[in-house]
Amino acid sequence: MVVQTFGFDYIFDFDYFRLALLTVFSGLFIRFLFHFINSEQWVKTFSQFSVFIYLPLTGFVITSVISDNIALSLGMVGALSIVRFRTPVKNPSELVVYFLLITLGIVTNVNPSITITFVMLITLASFSLEVYKFVTKKLNLNILDFNDNSIHLNLVLNSEISNLNSISQLTHVSTDGEKYMYRFQSNNLKKLLEIKQSVEQETITYSIDNPKY
Repeated sequence: MVVQTFGFDYIFDFDYFRLALLTVFSGLFIRFLFHFINSEQWVKTFSQFSVFIYLPLTGFVITSVISDNIALSLGMVGALSIVRFRTPVKNPSELVVYFLLITLGIVTNVNPSITITFVMLITLASFSLEVYKFVTKKLNLNILDFNDNSIHLNLVLNSEISNLNSISQLTHVSTDGEKYMYRFQSNNLKKLLEIKQSVEQETITYSIDNPKY
């Protein structure tokens, strides 16, 4: 039937199918870790749920197709180089997880045993991060949790203001020529607005990221 319809003989490769299932289940297990262990908010949407299924599976299929063909491999690299994120990735851990899922698919095709070891290492890292967060909280260290609903204030100033460095809400400082970039994080919008108003004369531009809206 397949030969008559599409012109080729279909052969079901059970070993290939099992490896594909291993890739999918590994991706879903990693989502479980980030969802229930690390409480990452961004993985809890349905679209992100599908990413943990399709992204490692796609990496596995692509790797298995091009692994024995150098010319096809180079062509695939060129084709994939045009892929861009249409929306900005606000959470750095989100981008890391995307690379992690792609690596998962590639590793499964190369050596499934490494996949199991890889997932075990990720599991250990997830629990270690939770222990680290617990210990730092008990020691009252100022470790910021970017999974909460904190508001972010981004300031671009035309001069450096040393007083801003002593503000506890400050999370990032950088410079680009004559411009100085400051980033603040707080759950108190009023406090961030006060910081903005205090440097209003030096402000080139600013933005406020409020996850509530």
